[in-house]
Amino acid sequence: MGWPSPLHVPVADHPHRAVGFGIAVHVARFGVIVLGLEIAPLLGITGWYSGLFTNALCVVFAAALVTYLGLWRRIGATTLWRGRTAGLLLLVPLGEALLWLLPDGLIEKPPGFGLWAITLLLVGVNEELISRGVVLERMRRAFNPYAAVAITAALFGLQHLSAFATTSRGAYDIVTNVLVSACYGFALASFQFRFAWIVPLILIHGLADFTTILTSGGLGDLAVVGTLVLFVTYGILVIRGACLGVTPNPRVHPGHV
Repeated sequence: MGWPSPLHVPVADHPHRAVGFGIAVHVARFGVIVLGLEIAPLLGITGWYSGLFTNALCVVFAAALVTYLGLWRRIGATTLWRGRTAGLLLLVPLGEALLWLLPDGLIEKPPGFGLWAITLLLVGVNEELISRGVVLERMRRAFNPYAAVAITAALFGLQHLSAFATTSRGAYDIVTNVLVSACYGFALASFQFRFAWIVPLILIHGLADFTTILTSGGLGDLAVVGTLVLFVTYGILVIRGACLGVTPNPRVHPGHV
């Protein structure tokens, strides 16, 4: 069976219901975060480790939701390779993640690189399964490709408003993070819409968070703006490729290894 064109995905859902579903999923994830932060101290888990515990709970929630909806194969969670085009297009988000290593590499923060890697990988797993897995699959049934990806990205960005309730960060920092996350989410959602291959997105997402948080210097504002423009442009081009029927391997069906 050939690779299905995104334009041929049947519109079988009402837009309002689809958006309501997406909002509900993100709100439910936020509820899991709040619950985890409340339960952790009762179990003797405090400080930085309460975040690790909460991220683990979010992974359980995301995996349960994907299992309930039967999406593992559809989103490419069992796919090892999706073709040369997909592999080459991954170089853009991968390159952005590695860019944060400049100019002086990473700085180790407590409790160490290893535990940071674990918790940020868990973030990558639960956020990708929720946003580029569950939410995007629902949006693509109700909207055209560009709208499905854009709405998915917007909801992903807006979920970061939860930092008002869970951190002491300032309003400017949080709102800026919402914008950055939405642009980043647009790029990743466009790739997932076209290729249905979520595993590398999980790994790159975790790596990007790792390098961003532990960078010793960080990119300047101008460079950050440049990456946002890059992400949006990248996303548009990737979706356009899907709409034109450009596929990495016409003999591979989404969900097949």
